[in-house]
Amino acid sequence: MLSRVAERLYWMARYIERAENTARLVSVYSMLLLDLPRGVGIHWRQLVEIYGGNELFYSRYRSDGESNILKFIAADTGNPGSLLATLAMARENVRTTRDQIPSEAWQAINELYLFGRRRLPAPTFRKNLHRILSEIIARCQRTTGVLSGAMSHGPGYQFVRIGRNIERADMTSRIVDVGSTTLIAEGDERKILANRLWMNVLNALSAHQMYRQYVRRRIRRGDVIRYLMEDADFPRSVSHSLLQLQECLGQLPNQKKPEQAIARLRKSIMKQEFEDLAGDSLHKFIDHLQEDLAGIHQIIARTWFVTEVDEKV
Repeated sequence: MLSRVAERLYWMARYIERAENTARLVSVYSMLLLDLPRGVGIHWRQLVEIYGGNELFYSRYRSDGESNILKFIAADTGNPGSLLATLAMARENVRTTRDQIPSEAWQAINELYLFGRRRLPAPTFRKNLHRILSEIIARCQRTTGVLSGAMSHGPGYQFVRIGRNIERADMTSRIVDVGSTTLIAEGDERKILANRLWMNVLNALSAHQMYRQYVRRRIRRGDVIRYLMEDADFPRSVSHSLLQLQECLGQLPNQKKPEQAIARLRKSIMKQEFEDLAGDSLHKFIDHLQEDLAGIHQIIARTWFVTEVDEKV
């Protein structure tokens, strides 16, 4: 397989996964702002911080109100991490490798992009926020299903899986980072608000039911973080994504260096005491995790892609 083709399949999968999880993250933040009382420490600007987009945002907007932040994250093509820009990049990577994927997948991705181009910049976006985001999530999942069910599971598909899982691990960590918000409340009220916050984090990852089934305890910060980081069976946990990466790499040549990097990251996650993580300490843990994932991406790029290593958006 040509390395440029492998790279485009890899990035196609990353952008589709990124679009789905960006929609999830915006949705959970919107629900939190509705669910929690005003003045408890939740603000839209924290969503920009979670994305690491502060500098770019404040260079383009004067105020950090809801309208500007939603525009920046959803429809601002000057922001390469926006939903609309992400969908455009997914489509472009598919367009140049259409002969490598099923025609149904190309059709699904093209329709997903056209839906986003039509609905995300529309004046009615805020009014229909959850309906539009839910539709994007469903279309992304449909595309992933088509690729899984109709694409030959050879080397090309392994690069699709690699891209999907490294992006999923990164985006799961960003959704968990919502929980690093410092709640301005005391006593029983703080405990109630924290439970609501972590329930929304679980819901954002479609993890609430599985958490209840396997953890069998009430929702607590440490248990939720451990589940989303360590659980090997839940498809959106970081550990599950890393295990999937290892499985994919086992079917490719020259996999030793990326496998070693993934093994080191899994080991550090398994040693972490999650009960101790809250506020700034949780945010720092997530930052280090994302740096490690970026390092794994760089090793993958140097191993299989001939083009210059891309900086992750």
